[in-house]
Amino acid sequence: MEKSTIPIIDQIPRFLNYCEVEKGLAGRTQENYQHYLQKFVSWLKKTKKETLLPHELTSEDIWAYRLYLSRYTNGKGRPLKKVTQNYYLIALRALLGYFTAKDIVSLPADKIVLPKDARAEKTVKFLNLDQIEKLLLAPNTKTMPGLRNRTLLETLISTGLRIGQLTKLNRDQLGDMPGKALLWIKEYLKTREDENRALFINYKSRKDADRRLTPRSIERIIRNYGKKINLPFSITPEILRWARARALLNEEVIVDKPQSHRTFITKNYKYTTGKINNAEEKLNHLSPTWYNIEQIIKKEIVWLKNTVPVLPEKYKANPMFLKCDDCILRKIAILITSGVVKAIEFKGEENKNLWNDLTEKLNLKKISWHGEEWHRKMMDVIYEYFKLQNYKIVFEPILNYGRADLGVYSKSNKTLYIEVDTVSLFKLWYNLSTMKNVSFLIIPSENNAIEFKV
Repeated sequence: MEKSTIPIIDQIPRFLNYCEVEKGLAGRTQENYQHYLQKFVSWLKKTKKETLLPHELTSEDIWAYRLYLSRYTNGKGRPLKKVTQNYYLIALRALLGYFTAKDIVSLPADKIVLPKDARAEKTVKFLNLDQIEKLLLAPNTKTMPGLRNRTLLETLISTGLRIGQLTKLNRDQLGDMPGKALLWIKEYLKTREDENRALFINYKSRKDADRRLTPRSIERIIRNYGKKINLPFSITPEILRWARARALLNEEVIVDKPQSHRTFITKNYKYTTGKINNAEEKLNHLSPTWYNIEQIIKKEIVWLKNTVPVLPEKYKANPMFLKCDDCILRKIAILITSGVVKAIEFKGEENKNLWNDLTEKLNLKKISWHGEEWHRKMMDVIYEYFKLQNYKIVFEPILNYGRADLGVYSKSNKTLYIEVDTVSLFKLWYNLSTMKNVSFLIIPSENNAIEFKV
């Protein structure tokens, strides 16, 4: 460890470069660090400590800075919330961590302790489906900015993209954008006479190179529309990108006639009906009381648990508000029971494979099941199967949430999305809830497949 002769203020650009090059942090995180450290720079200048070196920073300085944050008010006389004060302290703590990483003598980062009750102020806000609809209708689409903003909102809500990803979207990167968002994008692009690559541009900018809409501009647009429809809380892009998923998660489905999945046994590669759940046959002759419906839902949950192979816990990318697999399984079971989704299980006769013996021809059985090699070879088998039937096949097509392993497209515009081996339950539920006129085929083994038709 050595004492640096470079003042703390001049160390900040080096710290930001370190975040980018060595830590590999996202550009948005670096921007936040830079923004929040400016307050510390202002404090150093205000207290005439512009030349303060890292090893000269004391615990008393940290205390004085915390006091400054707690007493600070903006131009409207509003103080900083405790959560916001924490952001400034977290940035400073990261700077101290940088000094330690570079063997520069300074206070250790753990000298900055964050208040435990700060997060108590921060409550998660949720939008319901009516509020989402009002928000989408808020922009005046007869104007070019209004049409852009409606398209922006549709894209954010439909894709769940992060704000950094949204701002970086170009006109030639639309790919398999969800249908509704793509329709709005096409209408919006019809009004564009410029040649700027950016999908979303700022109409007020005069320089073509600077016209890409910034994250702060998008945040301001979303916040203003929230005010326009009189939302009781302020909304952000992060809240909005999960809005529809959260709203759907909280929706209850009213069931008139409960359904159940079907199981088919394949003989000579033709589908014939096997056993059908007796509970449904009985319900055809009985009043569908909630008790009977609940029994069907529970049976479907058991079937899903035993049939659909899910990702191990550590690989899941479920949002923090979804920690319970049973909750998602129940939502999928309700979709099946209500008839929104038709679930069909296919099994090969006497454990024979479903793929015209292609698994044997491509030597699939010579390698272990459910490993990386098995997944790759099974993808080859499925690709060959649909290729022989002249289907268009796309690798890793974009869904409303995430990607599938394969997309199979027919001339009638019907789409089949395929997942080989394991699947994220949240991804499956979200796409079943938000996509229309598509099928999802989950393939856990050579002789077994589960189809979900929306």
